[in-house]
Amino acid sequence: MSREVVIGRQPIFDKQYQVVAYEMLFRGGGDHSGQNMTAQVIVNALLDLGVEKIAGSMPIFINVDEDFLINGIDIAHALPTENVVFEILETVPATPEVLAACAALKKDGYKLALDDVCTLEHAESFIEYVELIKLEWPIIEDRAKLLRALRKYDVTFLAEKVDSYEDAEEARNQSIDFYQGYFFCKPDIVTGTKPPESKVSILRAMQQAMSASSIDEMVSVVKQDVSLSFRLLKYINSAAFGLRREVDSIGQALALLGLKNIRRWLTLLAMTSMAENKPRELIRQALYRAHFLESLARHLGESEIDDDFLMGLFSILDALLDCPIEESLKEVSLVQHVYDGLVDAESEMGLKLALVRAMEAGDWDTIRTFTQDGKRVPYNEITRMQTESIAWADTQMAALASL
Repeated sequence: MSREVVIGRQPIFDKQYQVVAYEMLFRGGGDHSGQNMTAQVIVNALLDLGVEKIAGSMPIFINVDEDFLINGIDIAHALPTENVVFEILETVPATPEVLAACAALKKDGYKLALDDVCTLEHAESFIEYVELIKLEWPIIEDRAKLLRALRKYDVTFLAEKVDSYEDAEEARNQSIDFYQGYFFCKPDIVTGTKPPESKVSILRAMQQAMSASSIDEMVSVVKQDVSLSFRLLKYINSAAFGLRREVDSIGQALALLGLKNIRRWLTLLAMTSMAENKPRELIRQALYRAHFLESLARHLGESEIDDDFLMGLFSILDALLDCPIEESLKEVSLVQHVYDGLVDAESEMGLKLALVRAMEAGDWDTIRTFTQDGKRVPYNEITRMQTESIAWADTQMAALASL
């Protein structure tokens, strides 16, 4: 049944901007409103796809509506209590039946969260059953007043729809426990629009590697940076590559993987160097996008799938450099259609990048348009590519963590 379900995964951060959970979003292949996903469909999707494949060891938040709470309790018990949080949607009325279901889930060891809270009245009916209050941060008029009222209760707080570092820092100043939103993948533009020189120097070195036209030229570029050489060898010898024998020289690594593959991995390593003081999830997102776009290009029968992979990596460059994407790309020479994809959402490459962003955001209209508007990518293929890309990105992140 999960083959007819499209999922979205949104990270939840702690105060140090480390990911501590993921919220899972679901839509059925024939459901574009999102209002009739039954408990049976959602639970089957999670069990079929595998919770560990789409969230690793992280807890997952699942949106539940009134029908799920009243009619889906028995089905919900198929999910493990230790890493599932049921998130009660703001549209759920506090009827006796709903509150009884909340009490039963809590008694059985499940954690509950309350979604889109912006007033005390909204929270009061459910507050004895929930452990976490999700605050709809942008629309709360007096945040300090609401927090004072809610802190009388034994709950933690999550600020959601936090879409800028400015909002994230304000939430931290209010001692909010957790954060959700797209602040981490947007530039933190404080002053000016130019990237810092320290990161520009890494970009220039990366550009040298990208423009190398032979193995010997690439070896020369890589050997100029001892740290990069060491990290490249360590990365290639990690479990993420699964090589049968250890690679002990840059020349051997380049000969074994080839110019195109080395170019993409050097690009990734350079970008991780620029990601200092940024949430690690940003690199995970770049890896996910790169793999998904490469898989999509392959499915569509396109030949230059390496360009799609690189576009996925470069799609976070503005967030890494804290300046607009056009300014970020000034130090990098990209083929025209990759550049167009990064700056123009209506270009051929841009439409594919818009799709992967829609998968992250749960933008079902964009997903539906792409799958039906001349592309004809079946929902089961979208789901397969997405789950494989999530698992692949998680594997790469584990390897990068040891560098």
